[in-house]
Amino acid sequence: MAQRIKQADPCMQILNLNEDIRFVGRIKDGKLITFTRKPLATPLLDEELSNMVHYQASVKASWDEMFNEKLGKTNWMITSKEKVKLITLFLDDGLLILSTHPDSNHDDIIAQIQSLNAKI
Repeated sequence: MAQRIKQADPCMQILNLNEDIRFVGRIKDGKLITFTRKPLATPLLDEELSNMVHYQASVKASWDEMFNEKLGKTNWMITSKEKVKLITLFLDDGLLILSTHPDSNHDDIIAQIQSLNAKI
């Protein structure tokens, strides 16, 4: 049974920051709790694979925590693929995940998000 996930204003605010952003979601405790997608952005993955990529982001983030003591806390990670760029921002209580066009300027997008005064 599919669980309904509500759209949240902070996700919409982030989605509207940059035309290259296709999808914005919030992961907490390993689960996607809210998201939004550009209306004309066709999903690249079906529901099962989407769930797997969200889980993968959570696993990568938890693996990365083992290095925090020696290297410091991770701020963000980028996965660049041929058809999409995946951006993961580390929050105090979870992750913010984005997909963008592959040629997007992730440094600009991250700076725009960090300059928001919204609670994410």
